[in-house]
Amino acid sequence: MNTKRLWNPLIDDRRLVSRKPVDFYAVELANGARYLRKICNFSEGGLMLEDRLTFQKPGALVELELPRRGNLPLRVLAQVVRVTGKGEVGLRTIGAPTLKDLGGHIEL
Repeated sequence: MNTKRLWNPLIDDRRLVSRKPVDFYAVELANGARYLRKICNFSEGGLMLEDRLTFQKPGALVELELPRRGNLPLRVLAQVVRVTGKGEVGLRTIGAPTLKDLGGHIEL
């Protein structure tokens, strides 16, 4: 007897804006220290970073320095909105300009 039933339709993604896959590092600024965080995708108002050792919880605030091609790094305050079991942390930027021209090098 098969007892698996889907009560709701499967929804892969609830976003209304598209994500752009990327592969670069941002710097998390926390208590005077700087930690590298790998960014795996972003959209107009958010980021997804890989952090398998994180202890972040939804609602926590994170300050990031994001590299931009040809410009000074962009400093962003973001809120954790999702943490997956695979080590992915979804962030929504707070009061930041649009996330354009991200990527490139950043001074450590």
